[in-house]
Amino acid sequence: MNDSHDVSMTQQEVSHGQPSLFSPEFNLIFLTWVTFFILLAVLYKFAWRPILTLLDQREENIRRSVEEAEKIRQEFLKIEETRKRILIEADTKAKDIVQQSRKSAINAAKVIDDKAKEEAQLLIENARTEIKAEFDRSRSILRRQSADLAVAFSQKLLKKELDEKRQSELLSELIKEV
Repeated sequence: MNDSHDVSMTQQEVSHGQPSLFSPEFNLIFLTWVTFFILLAVLYKFAWRPILTLLDQREENIRRSVEEAEKIRQEFLKIEETRKRILIEADTKAKDIVQQSRKSAINAAKVIDDKAKEEAQLLIENARTEIKAEFDRSRSILRRQSADLAVAFSQKLLKKELDEKRQSELLSELIKEV
């Protein structure tokens, strides 16, 4: 029994001698903390600084991008205002051009109308002059023909009534009158 008691005693002593999770020893805690700080120092030197540097660079890039975006937005607003102003000016100019074109068209139509009236009046006057001249010429022809007919009629009438002697005398008188 003694042996079994010694064996059981050694197992208890061994179990008391080994650290467990629920009852850690000081050396283990110390080594864990030392390992943690060493790991922290290594991470700080080789990982943390580059990570912080990258984060700072990223922050700077984002800040510059935001500033550039704001500048671009301001420029876009200026361009938009300029575009609106130019569109308004173009619209005003277009309206002015259309209005001037209408005035010019009205003036041109008036000039054309006046010129057409003058030409029509001139044509009417020319036609009246031609009609009057033709009327006068026709009247003169009609008088001449009437006179010729009257002479021919008189001649025939006189031939029968007058003899040659009397006819010669009348002709002589007429020639003297003419």
